[in-house]
Amino acid sequence: MTFKELIMPLLALKTHLIDTILPAWLKLAFDDDACQFVEALALDGSRTGSTVVRTRTSARQIYVFAHAYCQNAAPREALDKAQIAFDSLRSTCWMPGERSGFVRSFDRKASRVVDPEIDLYDQSCVLLALAWLFKATGNNLYKSVADETLSAIDKTLAADFGGWAETASGNLPRRQNPHMHFFEACLALWETDGSYRYIARAHDIFALFQTQFYDRKFGLLREFFGPAWEISKEYGSDRIEPGHMAEWVWLIRRYEKLAKEDHTQLCSNLLAASQRCLSEATIPFILDEFFDDGRISKNTRRLWPQTELLKAYITEYAAQNDPVNLKNARELATQIMTEYLSHAPYGMWRDCFDSSGNLVANSIPASSLYHLWTVVADLDLEGMEIERTDNGSIVKKTLAMPRAASM
Repeated sequence: MTFKELIMPLLALKTHLIDTILPAWLKLAFDDDACQFVEALALDGSRTGSTVVRTRTSARQIYVFAHAYCQNAAPREALDKAQIAFDSLRSTCWMPGERSGFVRSFDRKASRVVDPEIDLYDQSCVLLALAWLFKATGNNLYKSVADETLSAIDKTLAADFGGWAETASGNLPRRQNPHMHFFEACLALWETDGSYRYIARAHDIFALFQTQFYDRKFGLLREFFGPAWEISKEYGSDRIEPGHMAEWVWLIRRYEKLAKEDHTQLCSNLLAASQRCLSEATIPFILDEFFDDGRISKNTRRLWPQTELLKAYITEYAAQNDPVNLKNARELATQIMTEYLSHAPYGMWRDCFDSSGNLVANSIPASSLYHLWTVVADLDLEGMEIERTDNGSIVKKTLAMPRAASM
C-alpha cells in the first residue's frame, strides 16, 4: 500500500470536517437571537427544547471557530460568531468578587446563570478559547481576560497537596481531567504569547501528571483521587478512561516541543495502555471506561475517545515515523467516517454506540465538535492551500497530508 493510499481516509476526514461539518454546525448550532452556541442538537439535526448551555461547551465552540479561522479553514463569519458568543458568555457567566470565575452553566435565552459552581474544567476551556481569539484578532482584550481568568483560578481554586481544586466547593473525588485541559490551555497560551505565568503553570501541571496522575507501577492514567491525591476505590480510582490516556499522548508531544524535552517512552507507554482497552468486539474502537483490572465499567463507545486515539496514532507517527501507527490511524479514520459520521443529518454525527453497535445517543452533543476539530488541526493544515476573498469566503482548497516530521 502506498503512502498516498494510507493517508486517503485521513484526508477524507479532514475534507469532511472543513467542507461539511464546520459550515453546517455554524449555521444550525448558533442561536442568532441569543448570540450564543447551543449545547446540543436533536438526532434529526433540529434544535432541542433545552436552552441550558455549559460554559465549557460554549467555550469549546468558540475555540473551534477561532482556531479554524486562523487555519483558513473557516470564513470570517465563523470568527465573528465566535466573538459574539464570547461577549455573551462573559456578560452572563463571569462571576466577579472574592471567588471570581466563570460559572458552570447558563440559560442562553434568559441570559441567566443556571449552575453557579466555579469549575476548573470550565475555566480551562475558556482559556483555550481566549488563546485563539487573541491569536485570530490580536485584540489585547482577550489576553487581559485570560490573565484575569488565570488569577481567578489561582485564587478561587487554590488547593493543598498540589494542583488546583476542581471546584470552588471542593467536591470529591478530585479529578485529573480538568487539570489536563488546564494543561492544554496553558500550552495554547504558551504557543500564542509565551508569558512566564503560562509556561510555569504548564510545567507545574506536567509535574503533577508525573507524580500523581500517572501510575507508573501499572502504566495507567488515574482519573479520580482523594483530597490529598489518594488512590482508593472509595474515590473511584479504579476507573480508567482510555480516551484520556490517548489525549495525554497528544498533549505531552506538544509540551515536548515547547519545553525541549523528550518523553518518547512515556508517550509509547500511554498509547500502549490505551490500546490494551481495545475489545475484540469493538476493534478499532475503544470503549469509554474500564476498571484497572481490565473489566468493562461502561459498555458504550462515544465518538470522543475514538478521536483522541486517532490523534495519538497521528502524533506518534509524526514523532517516530512508525508505519504501524499510520496504518492504525488509517483504519480508525475509515471506521469513524463509516460509523460515526455517516447515516447522520448533513454535517452532524452519531455520538454514542453500545458494544454491539447499537446507537444509544439521544442527541448530537456540541462537545464532540471540539474533539473532531482537534483531529483536523493535527493533520497539519499548512498542507492546505486556501485562498480567501475580500468578503472572507473560502474559494480554493488543495489538500496534502505531510509525512512524519522526521522525513
